[in-house]
Amino acid sequence: TLTNDVIAVIRTLYGDPPPAIILVGHSMGGSVAVHVAARRAIRNLHGLVVVDVVEGTAMASLIHMQKILLNRAQHFPSIEKAIEWSVKGGPLRNIDSARISIPSTLKYDESKECYTYRTPLEKTEKYWKGWYEGLSDKFLSCPVQKILLLAGTDRLDRALTIGQMQGKFQMIVVRHTGHAIQEDVPEEFASHILNFISRNKIGPNGVEIPGLIKKWQQ
Repeated sequence: TLTNDVIAVIRTLYGDPPPAIILVGHSMGGSVAVHVAARRAIRNLHGLVVVDVVEGTAMASLIHMQKILLNRAQHFPSIEKAIEWSVKGGPLRNIDSARISIPSTLKYDESKECYTYRTPLEKTEKYWKGWYEGLSDKFLSCPVQKILLLAGTDRLDRALTIGQMQGKFQMIVVRHTGHAIQEDVPEEFASHILNFISRNKIGPNGVEIPGLIKKWQQ
């Protein structure tokens, strides 16, 4: 499973015990991060960052997902056209981020002489419910410092609303972005991550990433 893959990668890269680990996941990747943290299989896990995924909203949207996938552009004459579409009609709002993230999501189809999506998401439908069912309770039960970044407060479900009022996790609403917060406003996103690390004193002296925070503060 994806959860086992994440655990295996961390153990392979860092050995046992690993350094202070923070899991960061966006959308379905946020679900994977929560499931990994809930397993309590990573020693020295200190933080969990979940980006714009909430069980209630995700479960409600699943019935529309096949239609959403069918309505998106299916093939592109060039990578440049795919990047252009992702900003004008797709999920992104930052052309610079799209130039970095979009190319790796595509593959060239020799028979059709065009670029298509590398991952056929529509074929994973049987797994969708399992990715999100029970996600809010799993997130709240994870025994580490937690932060949830959302593009809007309407995304909160009942369990998370109660948990947030009880102070069980930190929540930040990042305004004027779409679903891909980390791509639409990468510098602001990095600032929130750095502040989370500093606030919770993760690592020997926190973690400094040169060049990110200074530009955002200017």
